[in-house]
Amino acid sequence: MSEQTSDKVFDDKIEDILVDSELAKKLVPNKFKFTSQQGRARRQKLLMGAKKLSETKAINEISLADVCEEAGIPRASAYHFFPNIEAIFLALRFLNAIEIFEILTTVETEDYDRWQGYLTALLERSVNIFYEDSTKAKLIYDTNTPDFEGDSFGEDIDHQIVELVYERLTQRYELPSFGDVKDMLMVTYSIINGIFTLSYRRHEKITDSYLQEATIAAIAYLRCYLPENLPRKQ
Repeated sequence: MSEQTSDKVFDDKIEDILVDSELAKKLVPNKFKFTSQQGRARRQKLLMGAKKLSETKAINEISLADVCEEAGIPRASAYHFFPNIEAIFLALRFLNAIEIFEILTTVETEDYDRWQGYLTALLERSVNIFYEDSTKAKLIYDTNTPDFEGDSFGEDIDHQIVELVYERLTQRYELPSFGDVKDMLMVTYSIINGIFTLSYRRHEKITDSYLQEATIAAIAYLRCYLPENLPRKQ
């Protein structure tokens, strides 16, 4: 995919996701929906400018002035779309989270004989996303990056991912009736997230060895509650 085509796909995601999202309305003083084509184009340039800068600079070192200069947008105009630099990077995190979630929905339990294979595939797919776009991992795992403070969005995304895994498992297997499987999956998610965070902060990427460690730890924890071979649904 060419850089120009990639930028167009990213712009389309901005239009599809940010225009009507509740989070977008909280991040900016005005609604994200603009009737002006110029307004939409400027918003996209600011997000693309921030994304490009984050490829080579620490996020906490990037200012709103830097983004405006990269995007070729006057700072006075930028305030119509984002109140501050944190809002720009939160919008990028929002886009990244939605994109990651959509990609994970393509991993099907039917492709694996056991739940361990499905879980392993989910982790491998997640890390492949970060390999393809390093800014996604940086926005999630790096230190001193804007967080969803005072907003439930980050927690909502975590629960959506856990809900996705739970639904896929229940469609394919007969899960045990004891305990709360969703709680077990949330703990599993936290274990994986912790190991990925450690890997990124040590190596600025999710290494193969830490991917393996996350997979081993997640499966080992779930084996305390799930049988090695879950009965498949007919």
